This record gives sequence, C-alpha cells and structure tokens, in this order.
Amino acid sequence: MRTNSGSIFNGAENVGVTLNDVFITIKTSKQFHDTRLRVILNTWFNQAREQTYIVTDDDDLELNIATNGHAINSGCGKTHELSDLSCKTGVEYDLYMKSGKKWWCHFDDDNYVNVGGLVDLLRQLDWRKDVYLGRRSKLTDFEGKFLGKTVYFVFATTGAGVCISKTLAEKMEPWAGAGKFLATSKALGHADDCTIGFIITNRLKVNLTVTNLFHSHMENLAKLDPTTLQKQVVFSHRTLNIINITSNLTNTKVFDLIADPTRFYSVHCLVHPESFFCKFANVP
Repeated sequence: MRTNSGSIFNGAENVGVTLNDVFITIKTSKQFHDTRLRVILNTWFNQAREQTYIVTDDDDLELNIATNGHAINSGCGKTHELSDLSCKTGVEYDLYMKSGKKWWCHFDDDNYVNVGGLVDLLRQLDWRKDVYLGRRSKLTDFEGKFLGKTVYFVFATTGAGVCISKTLAEKMEPWAGAGKFLATSKALGHADDCTIGFIITNRLKVNLTVTNLFHSHMENLAKLDPTTLQKQVVFSHRTLNIINITSNLTNTKVFDLIADPTRFYSVHCLVHPESFFCKFANVP
C-alpha cells in the first residue's frame, strides 16, 4: 500500500478544527438503549449533544426526546450478524455525507469518548488529506475474497473508534454511498470494520493512521496506566475487562463497581469533575 499523498499533518495548524466540524455516530441496538446507551447519555454525550447521532434499529420516543431528535431508526435488522451491522454502518456513512462536516467519527455503544481529547487529536491532522484514523486489533494484513479474487487489507477495529476525513469519505462513495456499503460488505463476506478497511486500504490505497489513544475491549484495559487516563481518547468495557481507576491512583473520588461497573462514570468525573453527579462518588 502506498502512503498518503503528502503528509497528513501538513498545514494542520491552519485548518482550525472545532467540535462543530466533527460528525459523531454511535451504533447501537434497541436491546441496549436502557443499559449501554444510558451510560453514554449520562456522560460524554453531553459534551457533544449537537454533534452526535445514534443509529439504532427501532423507534424509541424517550431516546429521541433525550437526544433532541438525534436517534435514527436505521430500518436495519436487530441481530449482530454481518448484514445488520453493515446496514447500520452504511446508514451512518450516508448521514455523515449529508452533514458536510470535516470529520466523521464512529463509536460503538460500549465506548467512552473524551470529546475534548478527540478534538485535540483531530486538530493535529489535516481533514483535507486522506486520513483513516484508528487502532488495529490484528497486526498482520487481513486476507479475504472480493468478487472471487484474493485481497489483502488493513482495518481499524470499530470497537475502539474510527475517524475518517471528509476528503477520504468522499472517495469511499462508489463502495459505500446510498446502500452500497452493505453490498460491498456482503461481497467481501466480512463485517463493517473490515469493510471500511477494505475500501480505504485496498480499493483507495490509503494507509491507516494508528493512534494508541483509542482502546477497545479487545485489549487488556486494566493494564492502562491510571496516570494517563485523562490523556486517552476512547475507552471500552466488556464484562470484567474494565479500566483500572481507583481513588488512590487518580487522586479523585470514584464510584464503586456496583454503581459503576463500566467505570465510565468514574472516568467522566476524572475528565469532567464539574459534572453534577460526581459529588455522589462514594469511594474516597
């Protein structure tokens, strides 16, 4: 794969990216509206209410009221199968393309996003260049079949978050726009994050820009240095795989595991101690 045309950092200091230049989508399912999504709505969603849209698979009046109409029923199926996941991601892409924003960032419903840190990270990059930002879960090139031919590509796991510049997103259109993302995913025979990587690194020959500030549940989250948590951009959780945040390590009050099993409330109070619920943190 060739490198991007010119440095993706060239002139980045002159592009003036703000939160309003970022279009954020969260992919979820109705079954998680009252669990995973509730934690997001109570924490980092409030730092990016106007910029964040939730793509789900059913109508939910309460969710639409809570998000000021930013809950989108994709019309896709409710399973975790390839077709339903890629259907939703295709809807996310089409929503972004209508926005005209400089950046599209996708997150899953088990992610915590340090919104300020995300904007700071994007400011270091140039949206006018081809930028595919994320975190690899597989260190070797991925091999697959597309229309009967063997193909190789690199992909960023969407479980850690993925950001794509407007310039690159526009070039994805022949394989992703107006429902074509699902068709591409089916032809490839792999899930949505693989499909994004295939389109970008194989069809468009653009390299992945790796960031170590994005974290998925596919890594051992407890090994993250607690003293760096404020500087990280994306966290995840999965059952017992959670970040290690305790009061003696972060010098802040945290919630106990019963009140905060994902640790997202405790992280949010580390990043945004002014949040009203932080006064209820019960572990000194």
